[in-house]
Amino acid sequence: MKTNLPVNVASAICYLPFVGWIAAIVFLIIESEKTVRYNAIQALLVDLAMVVAPPVLAVTVILIPLVPIAWIGFLILNIVLAIKTYRGETIKLPVAEKWANLVLEKLNMTTAKK
Repeated sequence: MKTNLPVNVASAICYLPFVGWIAAIVFLIIESEKTVRYNAIQALLVDLAMVVAPPVLAVTVILIPLVPIAWIGFLILNIVLAIKTYRGETIKLPVAEKWANLVLEKLNMTTAKK
């Protein structure tokens, strides 16, 4: 199945702050375009880091002041990624790229078997 959205628009929607994770899950399920699926996985990984990192920082009393800075940093990262992917640029975040490629390989293997 495929959406009628252009690749750059669908990819950018995945990075939208606060609601992009929902679009990323939907596009990961229904979209067949590899670029959109890659950006959906990468967006989900960034959002997961946004949820996990602040509580990890808050565990150490000394690092509690960094929690709001981490939230603002992730918000800015999501906005920058949305703008750049809308412009058609391919953004590959160092750690997220490896994980996204692994997930894409697994998804391609499972869909090929069906």
